[in-house]
Amino acid sequence: MDLLKAGQRISIFFQKEDKIVEMSCTISEILEDRIVIELPQYFMRYVNYLDVGCKLTVKVFSKIGTVDFNTIVITSPLEDEFSVELDYNAMKLTPNEEIPVVNAVETLNITTDDSRFFKVNTFEIATEHLKFYSDYEFQLNETFNCELVLPKNCGIIRFRGTVIFVDPVYDNEFTISYANMVEEDRQNLLYYMYLYTNSSD
Repeated sequence: MDLLKAGQRISIFFQKEDKIVEMSCTISEILEDRIVIELPQYFMRYVNYLDVGCKLTVKVFSKIGTVDFNTIVITSPLEDEFSVELDYNAMKLTPNEEIPVVNAVETLNITTDDSRFFKVNTFEIATEHLKFYSDYEFQLNETFNCELVLPKNCGIIRFRGTVIFVDPVYDNEFTISYANMVEEDRQNLLYYMYLYTNSSD
């Protein structure tokens, strides 16, 4: 089956308290009975949901469609690898037109009102907020100009960002809201998220 192969993007879904969390990952290896998955940097906050025996739902994005199936964790991320059960009989394919594969990570260019410039990596893009890492300690309610640079010539999204959350547990993780985004950029962002969503947390 050519639907699954190393390097494909795979989204893991699980329930955390009263919400569903989506974690965007990459397939590192396909074995006879399991899929080995490369987890994102922030996976440790969800390690309890990724323990052996936990039930997950996954979506794999192939060239001819989206593959959905339920699975269980075979090896946890605290072991040598993280893998889930592979059952070809349980898979459901939803065909669609071929879409390009994006391997890069979105970057965020921040320019403060006093002309300081920061280039940071994002780790979650949602319709109402964006999360990123930075060694600089941004302050709650701090506002600045932003350029979200999408990979593979997908465009640049410009907006005014305001820090709405500073993670009290994980250092250097910040959440900002969107403002002053033109409609064309908003539509481009929504389309990009539809194809390549970086959901986490």
